[in-house]
Amino acid sequence: MRDAVMVIPGIMGSELVDERTDSVVWGMADVRWYADAWLGGDGLLPLMPGRAPVRATRLLRAPAFAPFLRGVEPYTELLAALRQVCADPAAVAEFPYDWRLAVSVNAQGLAQAAVRHLERWRRHRLGDPQARLVLVAHSMGGLVARWFTELLGGSEITRSVITIGTPFFGAVAATKMINSGLGTPVPLPHRRVRELAVALPGLYDLLPRYRCVRAAGGLRRLEPVDVADFGGDLDLAKAALPFSAEADRLLGRPGLRAVVGVDQPTAQSLEIVEGVVTVHDFLAGAENRAGDGTVYRDAAAPPGVEPTYVSQGHGALARTAEVIAHVRAVLTESPLGPPLGAEGVGVEVPDVVQVGEQFDVVAVNRSDPARVTCRVVDAGTGASVARPVFVAAGGATVAYVRLPARGLYRVEVKSGGASAVRQLVLATS
Repeated sequence: MRDAVMVIPGIMGSELVDERTDSVVWGMADVRWYADAWLGGDGLLPLMPGRAPVRATRLLRAPAFAPFLRGVEPYTELLAALRQVCADPAAVAEFPYDWRLAVSVNAQGLAQAAVRHLERWRRHRLGDPQARLVLVAHSMGGLVARWFTELLGGSEITRSVITIGTPFFGAVAATKMINSGLGTPVPLPHRRVRELAVALPGLYDLLPRYRCVRAAGGLRRLEPVDVADFGGDLDLAKAALPFSAEADRLLGRPGLRAVVGVDQPTAQSLEIVEGVVTVHDFLAGAENRAGDGTVYRDAAAPPGVEPTYVSQGHGALARTAEVIAHVRAVLTESPLGPPLGAEGVGVEVPDVVQVGEQFDVVAVNRSDPARVTCRVVDAGTGASVARPVFVAAGGATVAYVRLPARGLYRVEVKSGGASAVRQLVLATS
């Protein structure tokens, strides 16, 4: 493979550093930091816009976590796999970016970084003077890639864009982050996420842009005034939604490959009553188009693009063996053959739990507990914490878990030959 590859992470997927002190303010190697940061103290203050000069340094090397978006797994396995199939590891570059900022701002940075990387690779002893770019983008990174290729002229030097769980038409989960803490009492981590979310332009670029607001007569689109009604910034909403609509007009150009997560319980529509958002895992009637837990399946691929479906959660998609194999196959143009066709398993777990308190791990779409296994590991050390057994309870397939200490944990649920579905859970006290 003689082209140049650039990997673009998703929201929360870049390590951020305070330029004054060179200290990491997001993407810590010690994942226990997230329990402390979301519960109190000053850990999140440097992330507030204008508080500190921040730069993005590299893609995540350890899991990161935020309520509602749950978390994102590191990109080390994806990067290693791509470097193996390229003519030289130098063909693969990372594009870390400040995910707090607007997609349009980060696309400008991508345009500069992509041109530099391509020119450098074309001059490399194993490069090709005719090489083009292949962009591999997770989550929000796909929106940054789209802006670069469709609105900044990047399509002229790009052969292919591979998106992984990209919310092309937004995600209802973004409304919950902005609205969290309003209305009924919620745990402290959820209230703290709102303090940060309402000020981040990048989060407004993730607001849903399809007909998802339940109203008299059916579904309608989310408007900036709605965002202000449930606690958001009107100006940021006005800036984000029209510009995103402009890019939507250009979706579906040749060269786009979309990986879409499915089977996970996913918010798809919402109601706004007296400033409080209530989300639903369905659209019209009882129609359920379950996605990756964050992005519902029809929002993760533009019209005219045939998606590749993988049963996995949003944050773990780019680390999943089937996804990595698909990306490698696109790079080398090697057919993988038809999918095995096994029915995927969905996983429903809370994002934040109390230490020592029992919580449920629900295996969705599975009626036989004997066909599903569960493992809970410490996300920082990889050490196994529990192997709960699924049982039939109240018409559901459930495993019961208690976490022993504060920190970040990974719940892995496996059924059949596919990769385990992974979800991150934060334990607080």
